[in-house]
Amino acid sequence: MIVSKCAICGGKVEEREISEDLRVGIDFVVIENVRAGVCVECGEKYYPPGVVDRLRKIEKSIMDRKKLKRLDVIGATYRLKYDAYL
Repeated sequence: MIVSKCAICGGKVEEREISEDLRVGIDFVVIENVRAGVCVECGEKYYPPGVVDRLRKIEKSIMDRKKLKRLDVIGATYRLKYDAYL
């Protein structure tokens, strides 16, 4: 792992597989099994070399709406205005 101690809070950083959420227009894409170091105290994430570049490539790739149709649909996103409810 890149670091063992968090630069934000000084907590221990553990290597984990996490999910990253990307917003593409009005859609959200969840990218699973991303390797990262995660602080056990504050949740700050640290990525190994090349991971951020790969995430950006994935994001650019799925900006093509046709490619979004080939992804597995796992749910829906809804919007609600706080003051308009009830």
